[in-house]
Amino acid sequence: MVTRAKQALFLKTKNIGDAIILTASIAALPLSYRVVDVVCLPHSEAIFKMNKRVRYVFVIPRDKKGLNKISAYFNLFRRLFSEHYDFLAHFSVDWRGAILARLLHVNTSVSRLTDRRGSFWHQSFDFLAPALDHERPMAEQDVDLLRSANLYKKLVAPAYELNISSLQKNKVNAWLKKNSIHAKNKMVVIHASSRWKFKEIPVTSWAKIIDGLHSQKIDVVISGSHDDLKTNELIFDLCESKPVLTKDFSLIDTAALYERADLILTIDSMSTHLASAVKTPVVSIFGPTNEKNWGPWKGKYKVIGLSIKDDEMFACRPCGQDGCEGTKISQCLVQLNPKMVISQALLMLKA
Repeated sequence: MVTRAKQALFLKTKNIGDAIILTASIAALPLSYRVVDVVCLPHSEAIFKMNKRVRYVFVIPRDKKGLNKISAYFNLFRRLFSEHYDFLAHFSVDWRGAILARLLHVNTSVSRLTDRRGSFWHQSFDFLAPALDHERPMAEQDVDLLRSANLYKKLVAPAYELNISSLQKNKVNAWLKKNSIHAKNKMVVIHASSRWKFKEIPVTSWAKIIDGLHSQKIDVVISGSHDDLKTNELIFDLCESKPVLTKDFSLIDTAALYERADLILTIDSMSTHLASAVKTPVVSIFGPTNEKNWGPWKGKYKVIGLSIKDDEMFACRPCGQDGCEGTKISQCLVQLNPKMVISQALLMLKA
């Protein structure tokens, strides 16, 4: 008698960084679940397509409007109903996961406690993991869902997992060669921009950091999405020794570039998690955000964040605010000495 392979459905409708963090939970899922499908937002689709355990990636049609959106949701739900899942894990707190947990008739469903939802939402699931806290890495808190459903017994969550194809590696290597970056020199990839500007250090600081790295014969590439290009070009213009800019890289291209790099130097962003996922050492600069939750996971890393040890004015960090007193500017990042970043980068490159 042939036994049907168990199927799991993971839902995480958040940002790219959150999607990367979820790959630790995918790795934690018992191998008896031969199929893992994921429901995510459009910009996170590429992340799950780089994970070997994921079969199908179902994209929430948030960018569509009117009848097109209704039709897309209908088709999405129809596909999900046809799959007969054994396990559903909802890692977000929106209503989609609760509705699917009730309608898909899975054997086991799990989410987490949240004060943003009432009893009907919570009662949609068989198990509930503890609410989020401010002391533990998000990888651990996501894996708590599997622990709560008795599917993961270990005390420490697995590493993130992304797989870069040989084709993608060759594409990036050809691009680097075209831009006169060769393996004989160390290469640092910088991610400087964020849609949340209170997470950024000044562009003048980045220019000093890049010039400092170049003075040590280190190649520098500034990466980012199309939305980051304006900031990256400002930095480029300020540099005495010009870095190389990526201008049309996809998320998969960027992952391959990160894997090829000797070090990733980044602000608090998805790049911290992408570096961890491709096992490249990373130096992450944190301001208002709590690195205990959102810092790098496993591998070689260093977190830079000013504190009361540096000056009493930084006793408030991490504050979790969008800048100091509503200004959208974080003094704990503005006041960061570029020499501190250069020093840590050089130490990591020697390690």
